[in-house]
Amino acid sequence: MDSANTHRAWRYARHGPVDQVLQLQRLPAPAPGANDVLVHVRHASINPLDWKLVEGQFRLMLKSKPPCGVGTEFAGVVAALGSGVGDVRVGQRIVGRLIPKRQPPCALAEQVVLPADQVVPLPDGVDTALACTLPVAGVSALQMCRMARVQRGTRVLVHGAAGGVGHASVLWALQLGAQVTATGSGDSQAFLSTLGALHRVDYTQAPPTQWGGPFDAVIDCVARLGAGDLAALMPQGGHAVATLPRFPGVAFDPLLNPLRAIKRHTLMLKTSSDDVATLLRGAEQGTFAPRVTQRYAMTDALQALLASRGGHVRGKLVIDVQVPSAT
Repeated sequence: MDSANTHRAWRYARHGPVDQVLQLQRLPAPAPGANDVLVHVRHASINPLDWKLVEGQFRLMLKSKPPCGVGTEFAGVVAALGSGVGDVRVGQRIVGRLIPKRQPPCALAEQVVLPADQVVPLPDGVDTALACTLPVAGVSALQMCRMARVQRGTRVLVHGAAGGVGHASVLWALQLGAQVTATGSGDSQAFLSTLGALHRVDYTQAPPTQWGGPFDAVIDCVARLGAGDLAALMPQGGHAVATLPRFPGVAFDPLLNPLRAIKRHTLMLKTSSDDVATLLRGAEQGTFAPRVTQRYAMTDALQALLASRGGHVRGKLVIDVQVPSAT
């Protein structure tokens, strides 16, 4: 293929382990439809959903049927517009998210096409390496804090606070003025100390009954706290939000919550340009800055996915895609 009319992208032709099925391929350059934008990607962020889709998880619910790309959140520069796009300009820096319910993932690519309403312009003071971490981990943290009714003075426990969503939840709760206790493994304590939480707990050394409190809100990024744990942590009641559903309880929580002292919620990430814009304002003002703990070259993206697959990642992993022609 003529390299001038192609781009590189990570793809898989069948479901399976990421180190067996993923390939960095050269593909024809995509073209935007009438309501789309073409973006030259500078940075993309890794999330657990990325390798889960490669392995075939959620294949019946999301658009991950092979052949397919990888990755959902990215930041870069608009290179071309569809004929019906008027709110974005060529050369503008943006952050975007591909929504697997609507379109196949493909953020780990030098060029991405997506609807114009799925991108948000970047303020001058926010770089693309930070911005690409916001549409998933950042918005998840914001929405979980909203569901938990976190505000100034709220006593919040963030369980599993060292990961992408967990550490972002600590940072956003602090930005809201909450009093935050963060849990993590012993190996994560040094990282947690950089986040500014009021208290830190090594959850491997003590049961939930010894994690402090009482708390008004629990943000469970491990999704393993049971009803007894929550009762010990929130004896006066409050709101508990988990990142993953627990069946069959999740189906009944909306019906039972009005009768409960502890209201239980599960995050169902909602796409929101307004939420991304709110996070960008925090980043621009220096009040919200997710930690990019490791960056990988485009050719090493597989290693980042394997690191995420192995667990215990602290902060966010970012791929330096850096298309040379992007300015």
